[in-house]
Amino acid sequence: MKRNKQLTLAGLCMVVGLTTVLSGCTSSKQQVEVGGSGEKTKVVVWIWEDAKNVIDLNMPAFKLKYPNIDVDLHVLAQADVYQNFLIAASSGDAVPDVVNLETLRLSQMVQTGGLLDISSKVAPYKDKMNAYKWADATKDNKVYAMPWDSGPVVMFYRSDMFKKAGLPSDPKEVASQLQTWDDYMRFAKQLKEKTGYAMMADSKTKTDATFFGQMLWQHGLWYFGQDGSVQLDNPEVIKMGQYFVDMVKQGYVYEAKPWSDAWYNSFKENKFATVVGASWYDALLPTQIDPDGKGNWSVAPMPKWSKDDKYASAIDGGSNLAINKNSKHPEEAWKFIEFMLGSSDSQLKMMKEGGLFPSLETTYSDPIFQEKVPYFNNQPVRQLYVDAVKKVAPIVYTKDYPLANEMVINAFAEIFLDNKSVESVFQKTATQLRQKTGRK
Repeated sequence: MKRNKQLTLAGLCMVVGLTTVLSGCTSSKQQVEVGGSGEKTKVVVWIWEDAKNVIDLNMPAFKLKYPNIDVDLHVLAQADVYQNFLIAASSGDAVPDVVNLETLRLSQMVQTGGLLDISSKVAPYKDKMNAYKWADATKDNKVYAMPWDSGPVVMFYRSDMFKKAGLPSDPKEVASQLQTWDDYMRFAKQLKEKTGYAMMADSKTKTDATFFGQMLWQHGLWYFGQDGSVQLDNPEVIKMGQYFVDMVKQGYVYEAKPWSDAWYNSFKENKFATVVGASWYDALLPTQIDPDGKGNWSVAPMPKWSKDDKYASAIDGGSNLAINKNSKHPEEAWKFIEFMLGSSDSQLKMMKEGGLFPSLETTYSDPIFQEKVPYFNNQPVRQLYVDAVKKVAPIVYTKDYPLANEMVINAFAEIFLDNKSVESVFQKTATQLRQKTGRK
């Protein structure tokens, strides 16, 4: 999902606010309308605004097919979706019927026991979705969510800035000459020396660790190994942390907390030249981030650690829809989910008009993936997302990802504020993470 991280990172709402939201939603579940050919059922969906706007694209068609299902798309900030659902699940509340969950938080939500087992319902789709998407949705061989969109990572870059620095700017030339992270550093050096532009934007003490995580994932590494062990003190992981620190210290990173006002303004002020980011930037750049940037942006594959790396891309985010275990309308809730996520027509419309790259692989043969996109210099960028999603490691976020990522964020702050070595801080953080999670 294209994530509004300002909302994701916003503080959790106060108890009074939570109570108001929950009581308001609870009263709505009791509203049953009769009209037309029979009784109407109201399905309440907890969703954040960006996702709701994309679902809206398919609501007219849904209403035509299911005139007796009213859908209440109840908009919450992303952080509030999770916090409110934790309260609803623990209290056995029947609302919401459907909840929108980012993949990076999905496993954590599955562990609450508050989601409905939909294994039999999703069975026809198991071989049609990106395989990695099922892992975080599964517990004890039971599936608790339906994949929506994926977030394969590519490199969005300012072709005008590259050209000004005397660097290749055509997508094919960039893809040929910027293949590795060493190449990325080399481009950053020339860009800085020739133009003064930074290569990317992030923050020393307030990073969200997305860039670091993407470098790990592309190389087939993660905070946790396949055996569940903590990997932050793995020498390869430390090397990638050092790479980010080196980029910052050499002046190739414009200082701006991701998704802050300063970060948004840095696009308008032409402060940096690349975003190594997920496919959902396809929608965010033209609409929210840089609406005046049409013709300035192009897309190339993300860099790799080695040209011979097994994997060529990473995943950042993506989202899913799940059903509340206590919902009084599970069948109607599933009809809504299946219509939105199991239909090629629905998924293609959400991609073309909403910028969400589908997890549903049966859509990838559609001619829409070859269409030229005006914002990106008429480049057929969607095919790059297809290529990327086929070349990612099958990594699982796990229920401990939110905790681990917060600790990594704090680790980078300690490295920069106290001028400590990446190795020492990552080793200490790994020990603390083992203590907090019980992992090896």
